Amino acid sequence: MLVAICWLLGLGPARAQTRYALPEPGGAPVALLAVGSHRYLVAERGVYELAGRRLVGRYRSPSPIRCAVATDTALCLGTAAGGVSISWRRWAAHPLGLPAEAAAAPVVALARGAAGELWVGAAGYGAYRGRPGAFEPVLRIPGISAAVATPDSAVWLGTNLGLHRYHRGRWTRYNEEGVANFEIPDNLVEKLLPDHAGTTWVVMSDAVCALPAGPRPLELPTATYLGRPGSELLAAAYLPGAGRLFATSLGLLLLPAASAGEFGSFEPAPATDVVAAKPLLRPLGLPGLAAPPSIAQLDGRQRLWLADAQGLLMLTARQWRRAAAASAGPLAVARP
Repeated sequence: MLVAICWLLGLGPARAQTRYALPEPGGAPVALLAVGSHRYLVAERGVYELAGRRLVGRYRSPSPIRCAVATDTALCLGTAAGGVSISWRRWAAHPLGLPAEAAAAPVVALARGAAGELWVGAAGYGAYRGRPGAFEPVLRIPGISAAVATPDSAVWLGTNLGLHRYHRGRWTRYNEEGVANFEIPDNLVEKLLPDHAGTTWVVMSDAVCALPAGPRPLELPTATYLGRPGSELLAAAYLPGAGRLFATSLGLLLLPAASAGEFGSFEPAPATDVVAAKPLLRPLGLPGLAAPPSIAQLDGRQRLWLADAQGLLMLTARQWRRAAAASAGPLAVARP
């Protein structure tokens, strides 16, 4: 009886996290995609399907993969030599079919819009919208870096000229100069990282912004760095009841739930590079990780998936809650 009570309270012996190793060197993780009951890890050199307790190679790319997005019928990959579409049935690759001017350009960003259309970012040419074989240019900014579709049916594009939002036929631009009062601290947008709970993290060369779900603020909550100067944000995930998890070059950092909902450490401040009076980020140690993961996702069963160059690490809700409860030692969060 006592053992049963301890187990229900989460006090029983901790089960080891589940590790799924890549069968071959795959390079850095690019994306983790769930398609129906299937789960795929897209790495720099290939695509791997989680089959039982193994990762099985499905496609080996002749060119480094930069980004990926899933549709109902195909897996679309952006590579250093252009975009390809791979059918789920035969795993046969075909060119994505961008216009001739950008057909061989590196594809660095992919997103799927609310209507099922594809958004493609081609380095040196800009953004295109459409479907395989029928794309049209929509943003002629050569320095495109990232694309993400958000739950409000908007598509966001990161560029070297700021952050661009397309929604219901209308463009809105966030940039350093604050055109139309939509301002971010840096025009060089490097990454857009959704946490699958409505917030998208905008990673720039000198700052990180939180793009919350719901009405868009004129000025985004911003931090100059997470953890310590020079730390790179790799991925973000929202852990219900625990807070926001950041995968950084320093390792995993947790912003506890007490402040995560209000972005307490990301409020604008009048001074520059001032460390928040009450730093809240906490290191989160996991024994199954040899290096900081570059992907962090929470699935519908509340399982946390982390991806590194060795493969996947999966934690149950019980396991990540234990790890969050054991995290200690706040780190600084600097804000502009």
